[in-house]
Formats: sequence, C-alpha cells, structure tokens
Amino acid sequence: MNLRIKSIFSCILIFLASCGNDHNFTLTGNLSNKKEKYIYAIYDDPIAKIDTIKPKEGKFEYSFIPDTITIFRIANDSGIAVPIFADKGWKVNFEGSFSNPRISGKGPNYDLQKFRDNISNDTSDIKSAAKKFILENRMSYASAYLFNEYFIQSKNPDLKELSEIISQMDGHVKDCRIVDIIQKTLSENKDKKSEYVNYFSCKDRKGKYVSWSSKEEQYTLINIWASWDEKSNIIRDSLYQQTKSLPKDGFRVLNIAIDFDKAEWNRKCKEENTQWIETCDFEGWQNPIVKQMNISYLPYNILVTKNRKIITSCIYGNELIEKVKNLLEENKKKK
Repeated sequence: MNLRIKSIFSCILIFLASCGNDHNFTLTGNLSNKKEKYIYAIYDDPIAKIDTIKPKEGKFEYSFIPDTITIFRIANDSGIAVPIFADKGWKVNFEGSFSNPRISGKGPNYDLQKFRDNISNDTSDIKSAAKKFILENRMSYASAYLFNEYFIQSKNPDLKELSEIISQMDGHVKDCRIVDIIQKTLSENKDKKSEYVNYFSCKDRKGKYVSWSSKEEQYTLINIWASWDEKSNIIRDSLYQQTKSLPKDGFRVLNIAIDFDKAEWNRKCKEENTQWIETCDFEGWQNPIVKQMNISYLPYNILVTKNRKIITSCIYGNELIEKVKNLLEENKKKK
C-alpha cells in the first residue's frame, strides 16, 4: 500500500513539474559570431532591467516565466539590439548575427521576421513598409514594436498620423504597454512635452549597459551637456559636488554628452560611480533623448522617476537639491 502511495505521489510530482515547465518561455540561440562573450536581455517596461547571458561558443539558452506577453531586446556589446516577444510556453530561436538575425517562434516573433524578410531587398522606404505591415497585421504585437520604432522614435512625430494608426489597431494591441504609454503622451498641442522619456539603451565608459531598474524609488537626473560647451561644463562641475550630498540609493546623474570627439569627451568626464554615470553615443544632436525632447540648446536636464516619468526639466543648483530631498522625504512617509 505504501509503495502504491509513493508511486502515485511520484506521478503527481512529475505532472506538476511538467505543468510548471509549460509556463516557461525559452529563448535558444546559435550566434554566427562565436566570440561574443556577453549578450544582454534588456527589458523596457513596466520596470526596466537588464539580465546578462554568457554564450558558450555562440550558443545560449535563456528562460523565465512571463506574467503576460512581454517585449524585451537581446543586445550585444556593440549595442545592436533585436526585439523578442515572450509569453508562457513559447519557444523562440535566434540564429545568425545581431545585424542579420533569423528569429523563429510563435506569434509576433514570426510576424516580425516576415517583415525583416520583406524589406531585406528594398530599404528605400522602410517607414511606408512598416505602416503597410501594421495595417495588415493589426492583431500582432509586432505592429506595436514597429509603430514605436518607425513612428514614435522620430524627431517630429506626425501626431495626426499616429492617432490614425492607433485607431486601426486591434484592442489588445492598443492595450499593450508600449502603445498605451504612447497614447498617453499624444496631444493635440504639438508643443506639449512627453509625459515619459522614451526608453533608450546606453553604456557607461566601461562598456556596461546602464539599467533603469531599482528595488527602491530612485530618481535620475538626465544631464545633457557637451565637452565643447563652457556653460554646461561649469554647471556640471557644481552638480558633481552637490550630488555627493544626496543618498546614492535615491538619486543619480546620468550624463549624456552631445559629442563627436571621443578623446575630448573622455578628457572632460568625471570619475564615475553608481551615482554619477557618463555616457555618449557620439551622434551629437541625433541622440534619441535629444530628438524626443526636441532639445536645441545646452545645458539641459530632465528629472525622472525610475519608470522614466518626467517630473520636471531645466532645474539647477539648490532648487534641484531641495526638490530631490523633498521627493525622497515623501517616499519615506509613504512607507
């Protein structure tokens, strides 16, 4: 009798284990570049985070249990990123290189690869091709990604066109967080600033990706400057000293330089730590945050929450320090 009970119990355990595995999302990969030491899984929303993956001779496996359909990106050390869609039980495979990926898998992963194949022979008007794809695939989350990539991440989005495209998307795609945030930032007034800073990937001087994730509420001052701009350099010198008076786990400065000369940028950079981060993509005024916020002068800064919600901009000196201290004090009271 005991043996029979043990046998039944073992079967139940095996069944439960198999059920648990059905909830796993698994991404396998076979990279053409066998020398890739590290690749990164970068999550944008709802809370940004970065996981490090170590391929072995180009092969890797990455899995987790998603709460709902999730969009994240796989990036290499060169900063080239490829979007991946995850849901419970899905298995997705990555073949080739980051510049020319072959993604096989369910749903949006298949759809987006189809789009890549369609434009591979004609890149003359990708935006029109993206719009055509979105309207023909209104129920696919791949459409949400392409909408953000080719219509939102532009210097002067056509708000009327954005609204028209969104109105034709299927309901569940509209509810996708990436589109939902876009809808909240749309306004009939073109001069109105966005409510959120768009997610963007950047690296510090050591080549490590900067994460937006934080266990506690952390505020980030995105400080736009340039090595060649005297005023922004003077303000940075003062900010560097003032920042030391604020708790490291509650406030940091993410410096984005509008530079092209790497040597000159490096020469003007400060000593980095968890509270002071230096980054530059050497694209000058084409930096994605500069383009999104239509920044046309220096210095400029943006104070944001850990979810990249904009609190205020162009705040300096004692006013900035007092603002951050008050925010941190308010958070303590909530606890």
